[in-house]
Amino acid sequence: MLSRFNLSLYWTCQLLGWGVVAPYWLYYEVQNKSLLEGILVVCLQVGVQIFATDQYRRLTHRRGWLRLPLVRQLPIILLAWIVLIAQYLLMVYLIFSIQYDGDFWGDNVWLGALAGGTRYHAIWLLAFHLYHFARQMADQRAAAARNAQLTAEAQLAKLSNELNPHFLFNALNGIKALTRENPANARLAIDRLAELLRYSLRQSKRNLVPLAEEKRVIDEYVALEKMRLEERLILHWDLPTPLPSLLLPPLGLHTLVENAVKHGISRLSSGGVITVRLIQRKNHWEFTVLNDGTYQPERPGSGLANLRQRLKLQFGTNAGLEIGQDKTASAPRVMAKLTLPT
Repeated sequence: MLSRFNLSLYWTCQLLGWGVVAPYWLYYEVQNKSLLEGILVVCLQVGVQIFATDQYRRLTHRRGWLRLPLVRQLPIILLAWIVLIAQYLLMVYLIFSIQYDGDFWGDNVWLGALAGGTRYHAIWLLAFHLYHFARQMADQRAAAARNAQLTAEAQLAKLSNELNPHFLFNALNGIKALTRENPANARLAIDRLAELLRYSLRQSKRNLVPLAEEKRVIDEYVALEKMRLEERLILHWDLPTPLPSLLLPPLGLHTLVENAVKHGISRLSSGGVITVRLIQRKNHWEFTVLNDGTYQPERPGSGLANLRQRLKLQFGTNAGLEIGQDKTASAPRVMAKLTLPT
């Protein structure tokens, strides 16, 4: 389909280009002959020039000259220009010899023909090669963009695969503690973990998931942790009603809740509360995850560092993650803020 479109565009440009020159030729032809004769001669001239230039187009594609570096193309273009000028001079010479009883060389007719052929074919060659140069540049940019996208997708897949063992390790540690304290709950926890792992495998093939789906997996995860922490862990959702249909990176919000449990609530003897809040700003969504406790600086390779890289690859500068001590709270509290584009 694309090749047919390009071919059609080429012939349209050929006909339009030489069609612009045709009235100029016709003006001189009708000075000494009838309009019909002039039209026939001009059509012949246009046909010859289209044939000559099209032969050059075919040769460039067949020989692969357009793929050569510009430095190697320039001598070919210069030679083609000379050949096209020569055939133009030959065409004018033959038409002049047949129609007029004059001296083509002595009357300096050849100078006008030379000037015309030089000008017409310089314009044609410039337009032809500029079009293909622009097209190659566009193809290169598209290929570069595609390569960048494939690289980003590969990096996202790598980060997602790194996230699954991280999540699994933390969950298994919690179940390990339950096997000693409450074997019945440990078996139930294994069932919940299996469900979470099924979700983790499904989401590894997607870059974005609905908020409702992310909320379900967080509820499952918190239920799993509550078997170990019991009343020490409380999760409070502060979300708009009805739940907005926004998309976010899979296990992105979960990572913040998991971090709040592991580094916050589980370290407090009395436990605490995790609040997940969502606010729609002018041009972005803002998630805030609050948990009782003291902020511990993140380490390289942690789930938060992983999430930062995923956000950068997925959204560039349009998304961000901030985490630190909540200075507005009266008691020690950690605040993580995740912003996503609307």
